[in-house]
Amino acid sequence: MVVGVIALAAAVFVARLQQVIGLTLAAACLALITLPFQRWLQRWIGGVASMIVTAIGSLAAAVTLGYAVLRDLRNQAASVADLVLARLDQVRPGSFTDRVVSSLQLDVAIEEWLSRVPSIVVVGNEGGTEVGHQLVSLLAVVILAAFFQSSGRTIVDWVVARWPRDTSEPEPQGARVVARAFLHDLERRGIGYVRRSLLLGGVVSAAVATVCSLCDLPGAVAVGIWAGVWFVVPAIGTVIGLLPMVVLLALDPRPLAWTALATAAVLGVAAMYVRRRLIEPATLRVGVAPYVISVGLGIAIAGIGGSLIALVLGVVLCAALTNPSPPSRPPLWQLDPRHARSIGGITVPTGWRGALLAVAMLSTGVLIWAFLHRATPAIVWLLIGGFVAIALSRPIAWLETRTRLTRQAAAAMLVLVLGLLAVAVTIAGADDGARATTTVTERLPDVVADLEDTRLIGGFLREREASVWIDEQMNDLPQRLERARPEEWLPTIGARLVDMFWTAVFAIALLLDGPRLLTAAQRRVPARHRRQCTRLSAAMGTALTGYAAGAALVAGINATVVFTIAVVLGVGLAPILAAWAFVWNFVPQIGGFMGGLPLILFALIAGPMRGLVAGLLYLVYQFIENHLIQPAVIGAAIDVAPWGTLIAALVGGAAAGVIGAVVITPLVGVVRVVRFELARDDFPGATVRGDPVSVAEVVTDADADAGADAVPGRRPSAAASFL
Repeated sequence: MVVGVIALAAAVFVARLQQVIGLTLAAACLALITLPFQRWLQRWIGGVASMIVTAIGSLAAAVTLGYAVLRDLRNQAASVADLVLARLDQVRPGSFTDRVVSSLQLDVAIEEWLSRVPSIVVVGNEGGTEVGHQLVSLLAVVILAAFFQSSGRTIVDWVVARWPRDTSEPEPQGARVVARAFLHDLERRGIGYVRRSLLLGGVVSAAVATVCSLCDLPGAVAVGIWAGVWFVVPAIGTVIGLLPMVVLLALDPRPLAWTALATAAVLGVAAMYVRRRLIEPATLRVGVAPYVISVGLGIAIAGIGGSLIALVLGVVLCAALTNPSPPSRPPLWQLDPRHARSIGGITVPTGWRGALLAVAMLSTGVLIWAFLHRATPAIVWLLIGGFVAIALSRPIAWLETRTRLTRQAAAAMLVLVLGLLAVAVTIAGADDGARATTTVTERLPDVVADLEDTRLIGGFLREREASVWIDEQMNDLPQRLERARPEEWLPTIGARLVDMFWTAVFAIALLLDGPRLLTAAQRRVPARHRRQCTRLSAAMGTALTGYAAGAALVAGINATVVFTIAVVLGVGLAPILAAWAFVWNFVPQIGGFMGGLPLILFALIAGPMRGLVAGLLYLVYQFIENHLIQPAVIGAAIDVAPWGTLIAALVGGAAAGVIGAVVITPLVGVVRVVRFELARDDFPGATVRGDPVSVAEVVTDADADAGADAVPGRRPSAAASFL
């Protein structure tokens, strides 16, 4: 009973603590970003007045920006809805798709949903109560930021005081001097990078919004802000920043829209040049992967405001990791022996100190659990994006070798090809999907009626009047769809599109920046553990790369077989059926069945004999894939028994659906590979040799060990191929 009450109290406390932590971090970020402006004002109007003016200016800027975006989106929502509905009007009248569109009342549903999008994007929810809550939170953040600016020196002195006052030989200047210089470097390089990026993004946003307004594009302010935010992102920012304009151009291909797109592209290239020449040399270079992961994590946890906080924290972390002279670790909390007790070799405090520590540990655990729960979308994006990046690493390495291009150029070429392929499949599905769906709904009752005359299942179907039931279901389907609530399924579709967007962004970012991150991470490993880390990362890299590339190859073969069968039998929708089979083939155990089911169904609709042929051909291929292709391609990378993959798929599916089933199998294989690697007789020892050696010698020894310990059939340096 007491434990339950304490747990409930801790949960309530942590729920409030999350809000406090979020507001405090937002205030600290705002204070650091506006600090130069406040210091400049302090020279002219004094300290108190400068903080008041900075606070009022920050509040006014945030409210004005939010109001401008909200007003622009609301005014232009009707225009965007008209463009979307104009495309829906092109559906063939009288077709099944037209009946579904009419039954779902998509015209009204899309218009209502677009009218709610501005409030969701700017405020986070609908209703005046949420607006008032956000305004109160913004006011609290501004007041806290003013407090941090007024107490900045005191806070820094308190942090520096955590280090001892005496000097030591490795740090002749004193630990506190080194710590103060370290904090100053974080502010100069890390926060300086954010300040300059925000300034560049603001200028670009204003320029793009002006161009869109002159070219009469809907949502000019929102499009401009989107472009300005993404144009400062390394490598992929320009392309992503132009996506809304590309969508508007697809909906309404006017000459002015082309002009706006071309002008925005020029501004994006100019922003990239300014970032490389003026921002990064004066501050630091933040790769695309840390930048994108920070923003995506913030979006998943706390929306747009959380993305800015996460970006600041991520950039400051990059500045700390790249600092050439980091301070030593400050002394930890010292326990008084009179108020402590040793239990199992662990010293714990007693009395009120022990109770305070227990409450703190419980609250911290609940807080971490809540953080992981809110960050679950970003974790899923990262896992799937990382898996895709690993799968594409070998094709990129092959392109580098064959074409002598840089990794970035080879990755850009491969991503462009895959993007064009996805666009082609989408266009093919849009052109052929409505016709195929209409054919299915019209011919399915006749097909079932023909099956009633067969010897095997004819009697079973006749007794239950299957053809009559199917005909009634097809006729009643549009009426049933009328009861569907657009406010329930439209946001779900939007959320899935957001998941696809961030997964693709994470995959591209890791594809471009993965090797650099891996090298930087290995450099941070202490010298005494570097050989073990290099050996294990090489083994894991070989396993993951082999599994991902092999799974992609097998899925590609499966998709090719499905495409060929669909084309030869004249089933239709061949690109869509192939894409469906490709995606489902990554799911263990049930992926093959789910991937071929639509092919057999559509072939059956085209004719019973075609359905029989398609089913037999696909079953033969599945037998060949499961017993010959898959063991030869994937078995060498991750040798997991079939029952192991089945259990892993069930566990992953129960935890995270289809995505969990896809991800858990290679992770189980990696654990098995690591266990075998640790059990090898030639695995490096726990420490390096006793005589003093340089870091370069340790790295050279590790590389030599990795090459000497290579197993036949395994790549000698998986660290180079990993990501």
